[in-house]
Amino acid sequence: MNKLASLFLLIATISSINCELCARLGRHILQHQCVLTPEGTEGPYYLPYHLVRSDIRENRPGLQFKLKFKVTDITKCEPMKNVTIDIWQADALGTYSSYTKNLPTTVPKSVLHADPTDNTTFLRGVQITDDNGEVEFMTVFPGQYAFRTPHIHLQAHVNGTTVHVAQLYFENSLNNRMARLTPYKQRVNKEIRNEDDYIFRRDNGDATIIHNIKPLDGKRLSRGLNGEMIIGIDPSHESSSALHGRQE
Repeated sequence: MNKLASLFLLIATISSINCELCARLGRHILQHQCVLTPEGTEGPYYLPYHLVRSDIRENRPGLQFKLKFKVTDITKCEPMKNVTIDIWQADALGTYSSYTKNLPTTVPKSVLHADPTDNTTFLRGVQITDDNGEVEFMTVFPGQYAFRTPHIHLQAHVNGTTVHVAQLYFENSLNNRMARLTPYKQRVNKEIRNEDDYIFRRDNGDATIIHNIKPLDGKRLSRGLNGEMIIGIDPSHESSSALHGRQE
């Protein structure tokens, strides 16, 4: 066997080992570790409350969802500490805090910032990444609202600069199962699949699905969920998706 053929055989062998490893571990384990997590639309309901807390539920009904993020610096391919992670989401019936007078059946007038209607703060919170680049939230699985599939909003801030904005999604199979549980089945909106959500399609939502989700007790979905996701950011980047305060 000549040297060129030997080289090709070596490359093929390494690729095969990597593929087997990915198949064994699951792609989600290494998702975005050294690759930038795709950015998404901020949406109209972001508010800079800076509520530093891990449990953001405020007794809001819904299936409890323990969610861990590991933030990595893609320029170094290593965990990044002292990153401020800000998340916000709709409740089980599709309502956002500070916007409770906006019905879940109503389409937002703009994708830019909307003025709040009240002072509620449920399902909003901030955590700072530790030495391992990790933060953890206790929330509820989000519900649907007009023309949107379930999702969670996320911003990453480094030294006061918004470096990343994303929307995180779930597999259709999980959404379908959740839609049949209380209180989610009480929704008035039509069930929306990921591919029917315009923003999901436009923002490459397939790349920001949280794949690593399991029952909290390892058995029953109805007892809660445990999810993990790696968020790859570029700390030198300033996100153009951070729209808070801008007007049309």
